[in-house]
Amino acid sequence: MHLIPFKGKNRSASNNLNFLYNSGKCYIMDNHLAASWCWMQNIDPSKKYNYFHIDRHYDLLDSQIDSWLKALESAEFNFRDSSINELISINYNPLGISSQLCPVFRWDNYFTILRRYYPDLINLTYFATHQDGDKSEEFEMYEPAIIELHGNINFWIDRKKENRWILNLDIDYFFTDNEDKCFQFLSDEYILLTAEEIKKSWDLIDVFTIALSPEFCGGWEESIRVAKLITNHLNIDWDINEIPNN
Repeated sequence: MHLIPFKGKNRSASNNLNFLYNSGKCYIMDNHLAASWCWMQNIDPSKKYNYFHIDRHYDLLDSQIDSWLKALESAEFNFRDSSINELISINYNPLGISSQLCPVFRWDNYFTILRRYYPDLINLTYFATHQDGDKSEEFEMYEPAIIELHGNINFWIDRKKENRWILNLDIDYFFTDNEDKCFQFLSDEYILLTAEEIKKSWDLIDVFTIALSPEFCGGWEESIRVAKLITNHLNIDWDINEIPNN
């Protein structure tokens, strides 16, 4: 089910959401900014959850957190009741200039904002990253190394099954760059082994979000191809290429 009309394989940048698809407890998007909204459609905010983040970046930006929260309060935004279109339409004024408005939600602040709304929601956190971006000192995290991730996800999730899990994957984890060129540096075999670990853990995961992040993966086609390796292994059906551009 498409949660927004597909806008075409355009640039995602920090705050352009071109694609958002839902299949059961899985949500697929081009821009990570929608992730926390997707989680809140599938979880109970009165309970505690463990969080597993697999992403090239930490996605923990908090530089304008007070301004973001103020704008969301003014818009009467609520993760549970507000629509995704409401989320992407909320702006704030970062410089105090009336003509300078920017979207509140970005590809790197969605988790920070959610934690301020629900400070008791997240219990244990795993952050498998390239250690790129801002890292929070507000909570402890375990940081799995690339060499151990593909064989241990199920072990880590299963041994902490007293809480349900939120699994958040960015396809750019499998890519790196050199001289402004992105390329896949982790093999398809590694990716399929990671998918198998997710499959083993499926019954303990309440919501699974996938960000395509095409600009960090050498373009839409490469990002979609790698995402398909994972979703096909999990029997999650979606096909962005069959959706006509508006």
